[in-house]
Order: sequence, then structure tokens, then C-alpha cells
Amino acid sequence: MIESSHGSSEAGNSLWQQAAAMAAMAHLGQTSPGEDTPYFAHPSRVAMLVASQFRCFDPEVIAAAYLHDVFEKTSLTREAVALTLGGTVAGWVEWLSKSSKDEKETYWKRLSEAPWQARLIKMADALDHLHGPPEYRDSRLRAARRALKLATGDEAAIHRAAAILEAEIRHMEE
Repeated sequence: MIESSHGSSEAGNSLWQQAAAMAAMAHLGQTSPGEDTPYFAHPSRVAMLVASQFRCFDPEVIAAAYLHDVFEKTSLTREAVALTLGGTVAGWVEWLSKSSKDEKETYWKRLSEAPWQARLIKMADALDHLHGPPEYRDSRLRAARRALKLATGDEAAIHRAAAILEAEIRHMEE
């Protein structure tokens, strides 16, 4: 196990488990667009990609991955997340959240300036979305290409994420 900034690995596991439970409750009753799947499956896959594929085991990053859509799609607040999981997790989730539907360009510009952890989660989000319903394929490919541009910095996880996302984009375009 990897130790987190919250102390023991046990405390780190507790952090992402609390985030998973919080996200599951917040997304209760929601389904993914174009599917009958419970929406919570998406943030679960994003968190799994962050850890299993991008090999980032930081419990705070995994926690933020579980919660990456809650500010946009649920009534869960930054304050509630910060109180339960800390300001760092809440801050990364905030970086990942659009404040309105019509600020796409502003969102991507702001995200390009986000901490690497938030950009990593966005890359996992884009990778997961590539496997959604076929009718969303073109828009998801555009979003994945934009997410690939977030792969700046020296972090090993960012480099792994970029390679995986780029390969998947190429595969989808064939």
C-alpha cells in the first residue's frame, strides 16, 4: 500500500471509500446519457482508470476522481466535500466542474492551468467517455483530443495517461 498525505494507507483507503460512498449517494437515481446504466458507474470507472491504468494511487486523487461530476450533476456542495474529504479534494473537483453550460472554452482554458491531478482525472474522464454510446462518438473524440492537450508536466502518471489516451483515440479513429 502507498501512504497518503492523510497518514497511513488505511486512512487513505478510508478517504477514497468515503468519496465513493458520497458519489454513489449523490448520483443515486441518475443514469448515464443514452444508457440504462447507473451514473455512478462512470465515476467508478474514472477512479479505476486513474489507479489501474495511469498508476496514480494517491487516495486524494482517487477520491476526487469519484467525485469529479458531483458539482455539475448533483446538489452536493464544495463545502460538504471539503468538510468530509478536505479542501484539496474539493479544490480538484472544483477545477473539473463547469459553472454553466455555455462556458466550454473558458472551462478548457481554466483546466489547462489546473494542478496535474485535476488534469489527470479529466484525461481518465475523457478515456472512459470514449466507450459510451455510439451516437456520442464524434463529440467524445473531440473532448478526448482536448483532454490530451492537458498532458503537460513531468509527472509519470500524466505521461502514462497521455500514451493510453492517445492510443485509444487513434484506435477509435481507425
